Amino acid sequence: MLKGLNPKQPNDKSGAVIMRIWYVDLAGCATSTVHEFSFDTVADYAISYSINQIASFANVKSRRQKNDTVFIFRVKGRNDFIYGSEHLINFRFVRDCVSKRRELNVEIESKNASLLLLPTFCPVYRSQTVPNQKHKDLCKRKGASQISIWSLSSNLSLKLIGSPDFLERHGNTLKTEEINDFGGFHFAIFCEAYYGTSLCAAPQVSSWKAMDDLVGDQATGHALFWNDEEITFDIALCNCPRELKFGFTLIGVPADKFSYMEKQDAEQLCTLLSETTKKSGDQGTSVHVLGTAAVQLFDYMAHMKSGRIKLHLWDSCVNPVQSNGSVGVGTGSILEFILPSFEKTVVLPSGRPPKNMEIEALAKKRHEEEELNERLNEIEQLRQLKRIIAYDPLCKMTTDDKTIVWKYKDVLVNRPQAMSKFLSSVDWTQPYDVYMVHILIRRWCALAPFDALELLDAKYADTVVREQAIRYMEGMTDYDLHGCILQLVQVLKFEPYYYCALSRFLLRRSLKSNHVVGHYVFWYLTAEVKNMRMREFHGLLLEEFIKRTPLRRNYLRQVYVSRELLGCALEVQRAPKKDRIECLKEALSHLTLPHHFTLPLNPAVECSSVEINDCKVMDSKKFPLFLVFRNHLDADDRSFVIFKSGDDLRQDLLTLQLLELMDTIWKANGLDLHIIPYGCISTGEGVGMIEVVLNSDTLASITRKDGGAQAAFSEQPLLNWLRCYNKERSDVERCLWNFVFSVAGYTVATYILGIGDRHNDNIMLRKDGTLFHIDFGHFLGNFKTKFGFKRETAPFILTPMYVHVMGGLNKSIFRFFMDVACEAYNVIRRCSNVFIMLFILMLSTGIPELSTKDDIEWLRTVLLIGRSDTEASKHYKQLINMALNNKRTLINDYIHIMVH
Repeated sequence: MLKGLNPKQPNDKSGAVIMRIWYVDLAGCATSTVHEFSFDTVADYAISYSINQIASFANVKSRRQKNDTVFIFRVKGRNDFIYGSEHLINFRFVRDCVSKRRELNVEIESKNASLLLLPTFCPVYRSQTVPNQKHKDLCKRKGASQISIWSLSSNLSLKLIGSPDFLERHGNTLKTEEINDFGGFHFAIFCEAYYGTSLCAAPQVSSWKAMDDLVGDQATGHALFWNDEEITFDIALCNCPRELKFGFTLIGVPADKFSYMEKQDAEQLCTLLSETTKKSGDQGTSVHVLGTAAVQLFDYMAHMKSGRIKLHLWDSCVNPVQSNGSVGVGTGSILEFILPSFEKTVVLPSGRPPKNMEIEALAKKRHEEEELNERLNEIEQLRQLKRIIAYDPLCKMTTDDKTIVWKYKDVLVNRPQAMSKFLSSVDWTQPYDVYMVHILIRRWCALAPFDALELLDAKYADTVVREQAIRYMEGMTDYDLHGCILQLVQVLKFEPYYYCALSRFLLRRSLKSNHVVGHYVFWYLTAEVKNMRMREFHGLLLEEFIKRTPLRRNYLRQVYVSRELLGCALEVQRAPKKDRIECLKEALSHLTLPHHFTLPLNPAVECSSVEINDCKVMDSKKFPLFLVFRNHLDADDRSFVIFKSGDDLRQDLLTLQLLELMDTIWKANGLDLHIIPYGCISTGEGVGMIEVVLNSDTLASITRKDGGAQAAFSEQPLLNWLRCYNKERSDVERCLWNFVFSVAGYTVATYILGIGDRHNDNIMLRKDGTLFHIDFGHFLGNFKTKFGFKRETAPFILTPMYVHVMGGLNKSIFRFFMDVACEAYNVIRRCSNVFIMLFILMLSTGIPELSTKDDIEWLRTVLLIGRSDTEASKHYKQLINMALNNKRTLINDYIHIMVH
């Protein structure tokens, strides 16, 4: 498992950071001087040294002595700051400049004048869930207002009332499925009790109701009632875990299928429903899902709900990890049911369960271990335990696996990587087992902050476990946290309660670090507001953040500018083709923009205006806008942005995040493969911004200019284009190595992530020889087809044109390329669990190509989990040969140039 995300710093202390330091001289003019610092120079020392060097020219030293002023470095033209006790090379912007051989320009600025002294928010909320009283106290106290649920012996049950507005809602739903005659339909409610992603009791189904059972008329509305029909689950109330959730699915069956469906029990219906959810629609299936709803059995104080409950059904397939959102919001009809009521409030106590539960749980474990010992001796069990610990996150543990892990739990507390396997072995319907878990995880050897992300998966629903995961993550730096904010915002959907450790953590860290953390939390939440189920939760978090952040006006300006640009994009899309450029310029000229504003794409860059004459409409299906903004802090600097409307950027955002993670892992292992994870942000449904990578062109354009579509079969176009921009020997050498390393990196990355729709208009080349991919609309092996045939059959894009730049197949440079690619492949393979886990945490996004764990099986296949590095290298070299010999890639490129 990945131990940390910060690249190793060079041991060679002679490595240098060359900084151009800007300051205002005594005459009031901006001037600069260049200083060279070793990688391990402390930032504050570099600032102090620079001030001493320019003191006689700028008089900053006397100012500091007189006013006790503290100075910092501000990156020129950006809201990025360098200061403190960190080594210079540990600052991300410094590291990027060093690796890309770019000049690092900084300004000396008073800390008092910077954004660093804005007031910070001090949280006043409780740090964790407040426990209820202990069971023995509740039992002993006379006149207590609460009852311990462990004192109850009845089974979990509820009474179904029905749907008071059934026909008005679901008649339309059936019509949208092209079912106009639904007079013979029969309906039932499928009921489940979930813990996390698993059923904790056998599912139940109500009696069937026909259309003839509808009550009411056109004026009053048509209702469908089940008349308080009782549904009883095979789990005792005393064994219900705190996070138990009811799931309800309203189903309809046509008349010709009813006789068959009526004979199916709840288990068989469950199978049919799961098959329905795997299909793109309900047409052609036996069961039509008309709506779903979910509700927790306990509230956030662990008080059991009771009495009449009203839920809005959602027009979606059953999903055990989704919350039901606001009670007053829904897209389907209302479902009403009754939970049992007692004389007093029923609560889940804290502390040790009663003795009878302990004896029962220990007896059950003892019986399981005896059966295990009959099948496997101790040596075989230990061997299997070793294999279990090495399981990837997609592996399902068998009953024996769970018994082995529980048996050796006291030994495993010193193995951080075994915690998730231990939690997967727990029977959460046994209160004594849960009590033991809460004791053991406090003794468990601490997980690395990044590894703790796995404990926020939907299957780990326990509140105490999730709080412990957040404690581990408190040690994350802001930059490491920035790398997983996308997942953290998504797993909010797995939280059973709004007031949870994760929401408190995100709010606290967002307010502490507005530019590195808060900015992205704000926009990721904003982009999810269209998700009606989560709108209330996300809205509450956004409200709390905006009320407390000192930069609220900055965020309001960002939202305003984004909406104005969206208006321009929509005008351009409506305009005739010949008038689009003029329409864009006219729309931009009428914009009233703030004096200065930050673009959502990059919180470090402030803009002041749009360079209207440099903007254009791009030749693409949705007509994205190519926009140029003037930098507010540096009048000579420009920001280039592609504004998209009508394209879902969530998949691009996830792919670019994973590319950046790969780049970080490779650098941590001494490989700089020149990956370009360009900026990308989603600002709403189908709306967002993408960073423009300057001095680059698509391979399609380069090839077209070199001889038209026919040049797709030539080896010369790329080399000819690079020669135009690299004349000097040093430039040629640098260009060659940039090309070799970047091609190695992107062949590995696109193969592992299963990036589809790869053609010469989705691959770009920078003038310095760095190759990179764009437009990640298909991944995880979802390759495009045409008339039932796969358009892409190569494992990745590597054509003779690429090899020609490297000098040919028989040259040492190409052999070096193969070795680098194999090493890069094996480095990522060693971190396979990290990538699988990040994809699992994104299952709730609604991305069509990432909806179930079956979609992630692609990663297990391509990463050759369990195979040696030697075997993997041999396999990857075979893939390189397959890619080079694949003629369909050249034909696709030829056709693409012809068509476009």
